[in-house]
Amino acid sequence: MDKQTILIVDDVELNRAILAELFSDIYHILEAENGREALDILEKDIDQVVMVLLDIVMPVMDGFEVLQEMTDRKLIEQVPVILITSENSDRAALQGYQLGVSDIINKPFNPEVVKRRVANVIELFMHKSNLEKLVGKQIETLEKQANKLNQVNNFLIETLSTAVEFRNCESGQHIKRIRHTTQILLEAMSKEYPEYALSPYHIEKISSASAMHDIGKIAIPDYILNKPGKLTSEEFEIMKAHCIRGCEFLQSIHYAQDEEYFRFCYEICRHHHERWDGNGYPDRLKGDNIPIWAQVVSLADVYDALTSKRVYKNAYSHEKAVKMILGGECGVFNPKLLKVFIKVAPVLERDLASNEEIADTEFSVCSFVPAQEVQAKQEESGLSSRTLRLLELEREKYRILSELSGDIVFNYDTKSDVLEFSEKYYDLFHRDIRIPDARDTIERSEVIHPDDRSLFLKRLTELTPKFPSCRIELRMMVPDQGFQWFEVSVNALWNTETNVECVGYLGKLVNIHERKTEANLLRKQANMDSLTELDNRKRIRERLISLFEENKKEEGAFFFIDIDNFKAINDNLGHMFGDEILRYIASEIKRKVRSTDIVGRIGGDEFVAFLRNSSSEKAVAEKARDICDLFRNTYKELIDKYNVSCSVGISLFPRDGKTYEELFHNADRALYYAKERGKNGYAFYNETMGNSDFKTVLTNVVDSYQLVK
Repeated sequence: MDKQTILIVDDVELNRAILAELFSDIYHILEAENGREALDILEKDIDQVVMVLLDIVMPVMDGFEVLQEMTDRKLIEQVPVILITSENSDRAALQGYQLGVSDIINKPFNPEVVKRRVANVIELFMHKSNLEKLVGKQIETLEKQANKLNQVNNFLIETLSTAVEFRNCESGQHIKRIRHTTQILLEAMSKEYPEYALSPYHIEKISSASAMHDIGKIAIPDYILNKPGKLTSEEFEIMKAHCIRGCEFLQSIHYAQDEEYFRFCYEICRHHHERWDGNGYPDRLKGDNIPIWAQVVSLADVYDALTSKRVYKNAYSHEKAVKMILGGECGVFNPKLLKVFIKVAPVLERDLASNEEIADTEFSVCSFVPAQEVQAKQEESGLSSRTLRLLELEREKYRILSELSGDIVFNYDTKSDVLEFSEKYYDLFHRDIRIPDARDTIERSEVIHPDDRSLFLKRLTELTPKFPSCRIELRMMVPDQGFQWFEVSVNALWNTETNVECVGYLGKLVNIHERKTEANLLRKQANMDSLTELDNRKRIRERLISLFEENKKEEGAFFFIDIDNFKAINDNLGHMFGDEILRYIASEIKRKVRSTDIVGRIGGDEFVAFLRNSSSEKAVAEKARDICDLFRNTYKELIDKYNVSCSVGISLFPRDGKTYEELFHNADRALYYAKERGKNGYAFYNETMGNSDFKTVLTNVVDSYQLVK
């Protein structure tokens, strides 16, 4: 066996000789006395060199310049480099690692240690190279399997859909024409209206799913399905039910209910008879409430129905069909879709002519084949239940492999109790990808957040043969980054003989931390007043309703706070100064109450606060007086010049109301009372405040009000 080659690069010949002495009995040695010479050797013999031992300080081109040049030429990806240098600073080490070196050895060095480290780096690099080749082959295999999966999938769909066509006395080409027309319309829509986000991937999936649009006709009686004349109103109602019956059939395929492809099939099946103006069926959806893929299949179906011969009519010409569709004779369609339909009409006309030529050479099932023979052919070409089951299992296996190939994939075997991850797990978590005794390890694992671990294990125990999959969001510890959110998708595998024994799990991990963080931020923004950063009106209401439902016996005080004469500030000092005043008031109210109390801004210059566990009216009154003094303590000049102050209306829970609306309404009445008394004060709600002779009450009810001096 030929020796592997090492390139030693150093301007000092003695250094090169020492290193050559160390390795000459194991490796073939090449030497270079400067960086330029080293690069020339690498360009010539890159396939033979398995290691470069590189000095830093050299004439012509130093070690860092060599590394940079190797990076630019992509040589650093093909051969590992070890720096051997007397420079032992962190700066030099960091620069070396940033430029792609595999290891750094400082002089003076131990010869045996150097030999071992060189051998380890070469072995690891070759292992990595072999893994990359292996991964490349695996990706190629997965792509082939995905293609095979699509072929099997399309075959099963066409088999099932064609069975419907046979019952409907079609030639077997209807499904292919619908799929083809759908694809043409979708491709045109994606170019004309990018806001629909119809990617090539989605176009392929939707076009395939279009084959399922009339699957519900399996449940429609033959005497209605193939009636040559016009349907009665009762018969038409039965015919309309095929949309619902088709969806019921699709829902029986439990494994696919979370999949995007299933959603396309389901929504196309249910909504392909809806119309833009809301006069379709079964749900009378209107406008963009109808999924765009259902709209496209609807138009494709109408066009094909017009241009095809049916038991109840002859085929119309392309021109006639287009005129009927644009004239609204077949219902109202999306104007954008009609615009695209006009553009692709010449293509559809050309394809229609081609289809007619092909149809002339084909035999019609209903015209030439007896009913008994049709049934025999269906049974023969429809495959046995055993074959269909095996094909479906194979399709499911490839589907899972195809779906999971781009993320961290894991596989757990219940018998051996071994959990295995793909290589990306090590890259992210820096942990072994193979975990024996997995049950005990997960229960003790520090990788999963303690609050999420029990939920994850519980969800796994809830999987059944009928519902074998689940998705769970949990936090996992990422080195140097802390806990981050991941979505875990798990598919349980069951013994097909007994259907009760779980033999393993397939799954994947997807990092959703950024998406989760953004969602939490949006949720916070939706619940927060942007100016004061207090809870907004919606959030205050939600929190108090929840609090009252959970703590019906807890006493508290509801404050309705209003800034008196605030308009004078905005009119004379400007809205920017007014905003500053609002922020000040918000911060002061929050500072004067406890952290357990609830404070918010409900709009304009109005605030609310709920003081929890407050049964003493005296303590509540003192807190209200503090709030009324806000301007006196800081903005006294505003009081003197613009008569600006605070007024507070107070209602007590549960005495004055047991719901948010009652407390709000009664505190508002008390606030009105406080303002009528001259503002700059507070008032407790009193039942007499609701009387019609309220102005008389204002002069009599003084016990519940104290004017702030």
